[in-house]
Amino acid sequence: MKIKTEGISEIVLEVHSMERAVQFWSNQLGFPIVEQWGYDNGQFTEESNGIWATWLYVGGPTRLGLWLPRMFSKAEQKMKQLNISSWPNLYDEGGVHVHLALHVQKQNLEGTLTLLKQEGIDVKIIKEANETRVYFKDTESNIIEFYTKSMADDYTKQVIKK
Repeated sequence: MKIKTEGISEIVLEVHSMERAVQFWSNQLGFPIVEQWGYDNGQFTEESNGIWATWLYVGGPTRLGLWLPRMFSKAEQKMKQLNISSWPNLYDEGGVHVHLALHVQKQNLEGTLTLLKQEGIDVKIIKEANETRVYFKDTESNIIEFYTKSMADDYTKQVIKK
């Protein structure tokens, strides 16, 4: 790798109901809330009446952001098309991601499956030779995956071979 990283720092999922999403991610799955933001006059703020973004700690170096949709004016949409260095503000809306995958160690998979079952969460399990993938939807229809494959282990081996 040209840039040494330690994995995903954050990923953001767009949600339609903050209350429902927080209930699912924090209360049902147990990821702790570490920060919440409001959004006022085009800026993130910690001093707003309503919660626009919630950050949860999901393990390792990674936090998960749950963000309500941001609506940009025509002028902001035009600005987003320019080089990022010319932006007067950030236009970093979360958007809808294809899916989010979180690493779960093999020894913790059974407990993870038990929790999902207890919470009544429908799952699809794919068992491969040495790895298992567990897929489900969150309350906002984002596809979420718990994966036992360690990308750090797997990709380190592949990079060393090259």
